[in-house]
Amino acid sequence: MNAPATTRVPAGWYRSGARRRTVTMGDARRMSNSAWANSSRLITGLLMYTGLGWLVSRWVGHQALLMTIGAFVGLALSYYLIFKSLAHEAREDERRQVSMKDSTRAGKKSERGMEEPGVI
Repeated sequence: MNAPATTRVPAGWYRSGARRRTVTMGDARRMSNSAWANSSRLITGLLMYTGLGWLVSRWVGHQALLMTIGAFVGLALSYYLIFKSLAHEAREDERRQVSMKDSTRAGKKSERGMEEPGVI
């Protein structure tokens, strides 16, 4: 009995990009900082404005209504700050990518593409 002929499977989209996708330590640090900052903005906004609604309700009355309004205002302002910071980070990332392309055109070595896959 003969062994079946081995057929070489062409590398598709799932294999070709796997070796090129790298994350530098700077990128990983920025992603981690962004995640912590956004989650803390959300929690802080919710707690702070709910507490502010509670304080105003103790002064005026209608405790449940003013706490609910404070919670919604806190969430809305938190989401606004989160989206604003994400837009700023996207602009900074685009600026960083453009400057990296310009430096490679000028003959300088690029940081990207020289690493092994994964976080370095």
